[in-house]
Amino acid sequence: MSADTINAWISISRSARMDVKPYYGMSRRCYLQELQNKFGDFRVAIGWINKETGELIWSKHRSVLSCWESEEGLEFLDRVNNRTAFETEIRIDTDPTKDETAEQALKKFNDVCDKLESFGIKSYQGYFSGSRGYHVHLRSNDFLNNNKKWEIKQAFIDVFGGDLLKASDNTMLTLEWSPNNKTGKPKVPIRGVFDEFD
Repeated sequence: MSADTINAWISISRSARMDVKPYYGMSRRCYLQELQNKFGDFRVAIGWINKETGELIWSKHRSVLSCWESEEGLEFLDRVNNRTAFETEIRIDTDPTKDETAEQALKKFNDVCDKLESFGIKSYQGYFSGSRGYHVHLRSNDFLNNNKKWEIKQAFIDVFGGDLLKASDNTMLTLEWSPNNKTGKPKVPIRGVFDEFD
């Protein structure tokens, strides 16, 4: 990777919305509990790179609710850096191809956000993933107990782009404001509505 590419990624990560405090000013465990209270239980995990082998290692995926049953679980919540989707959430993961530059990846992300807004969807949250890509989170109670949720997700990804493999509710994506598995850089808000727990 060239120095220009590295500098471009650093520049993009610095464009984070500084008006949004990490975890809305709470500890990570309290933030996760607030999310669980509002959106229902979901799973979290710790992901990291083994420095000797370069292999991505995962902890056991655990329910946020069950982590509150022990001190060890609470300590685990303080260290998690990945989460699954909420039942009411669609996440669009716009990872760049190997040939795309940082500028092209940012343009792809902005195109997704512009398209959402052109459809009248204003209540989304867009993040720089801490690696090379971007995540767009949308929430709607229309997804609750909806047996067509997967079809809706597929349609969203067909229309707006993104990685269909990461659309599953069981797929882990970097937790907001937490270090990315691969780079250690935080996932930071870039574009969208960041009202507390909307």
